[in-house]
Amino acid sequence: MTVDELKKHYSVKYDSDLAKILKKTRGAVSKWRSKGIPVNTQAILQIKTNGQVKADLSF
Repeated sequence: MTVDELKKHYSVKYDSDLAKILKKTRGAVSKWRSKGIPVNTQAILQIKTNGQVKADLSF
């Protein structure tokens, strides 16, 4: 999953809006954008979205 997929799912335009929804810092979302979302965080987000956004488990 990517930051952009999460933004689309939550219907937000800005990373800062996504951060607020997920109760994360803007810095965390920025780090996800550059380094990828950690697998454990992706798994949690997949559960929270009822599988509508899928974790990327390819290594």
